[in-house]
Amino acid sequence: MLKHLLFVAFCFTLSSTALAQDELDLYVAKLKQSKASGGSETAFMSAGSDFLYGQEYFESKNYSSSESYFKNVLYRDANHPFANYQLAVAMLRQNDPNKKKEADQYLNKAFQALPALKARFAADFPTEKTTTINIETTPKPAITEAAVTGVEAYIQKLKESRAAGGAETSMNSVGRDILYAVEYFDGNNFDSAEMGFRLAVGKDANNTYANYLLAVSLAAQGKSSEAKIYLQKAVTGDALLTTRYNNDVIRASEAWQKIVKAKEIKTTPAEKIPFGGKLVFGNYTCHQTIYNGPNATPAFSNQYKGYFVLRANGTYRWLDDGGEGKYSYDSSTGKVTWLSGHLAGQKAQLTTYKISSGYGQITINFNDNYRWECGCKIQ
Repeated sequence: MLKHLLFVAFCFTLSSTALAQDELDLYVAKLKQSKASGGSETAFMSAGSDFLYGQEYFESKNYSSSESYFKNVLYRDANHPFANYQLAVAMLRQNDPNKKKEADQYLNKAFQALPALKARFAADFPTEKTTTINIETTPKPAITEAAVTGVEAYIQKLKESRAAGGAETSMNSVGRDILYAVEYFDGNNFDSAEMGFRLAVGKDANNTYANYLLAVSLAAQGKSSEAKIYLQKAVTGDALLTTRYNNDVIRASEAWQKIVKAKEIKTTPAEKIPFGGKLVFGNYTCHQTIYNGPNATPAFSNQYKGYFVLRANGTYRWLDDGGEGKYSYDSSTGKVTWLSGHLAGQKAQLTTYKISSGYGQITINFNDNYRWECGCKIQ
């Protein structure tokens, strides 16, 4: 009997040790079993359900998507050890300096709620030192815009707020508008940045740095007069901005001009095919190009008008039996004059000749809106 009790006590000790060392894995396994069996712990909109959604993203290494689900758990239970821990790890594995700072507070809460998680952290991040994680019992005071020095520091504060899901960069906030615009600004797309900063100052007309960045964006595009209006508002909140404005505008203008030049469509003039030159003799087949209307398919069609035989002796014949005629030709201008025969009777205003794409091309212009294009392939 005594041996049996000792064996049970020994097994209980082993089980307790395993639980302490791997409680997170056991918790995840329990939630997965609950989901498989339709248990209440993972019922719809429960903390367990949110945790498991986050864990699935976590296990697929989609750490950014897992964040929101772990945070949903913390909305219900701010001291949930496993949600705090997994949220911290998800942030750390994204290699974002802002999120790394934010991860510390969640690790602190996790370690406070379950100290055994320090061993888990040591295994997950063997190169990190848990001694660098400071457990703080009093919250840090909120940083206001007035306490921040410089536009870079203000933008950094907004990035930290976005990483932590702070109210300052919540949906439709001025901070969110500014961060969107800053992304365009950093890429030297000052026209798009201008639109974003205008949206921000529309919500907060006295925001120092939104006004300043809008002024730089405008000046970079050559809108200097309008830029001064927003610069004046900006320096009211931070007089030091006056000393850096000119240098910022110079750099921004140079970057903008590079983008403008890169967008320019470089065209080469079409090769000019001169009229005149040596005539090509043979059969010239003539077509009229007809516009079929704005909604027609195809928009243009060709209508066959007949052909003529051009001869080297200064004569031509219209069709097989259309009669003979004479012509003259000026090789310097490409002008063809019909002296007699069928084409002379058509009273064309102007007939010209040129070589084009392997063809001898004779264009017979009857008026401004009506002409025939006649071609003979060069042999």
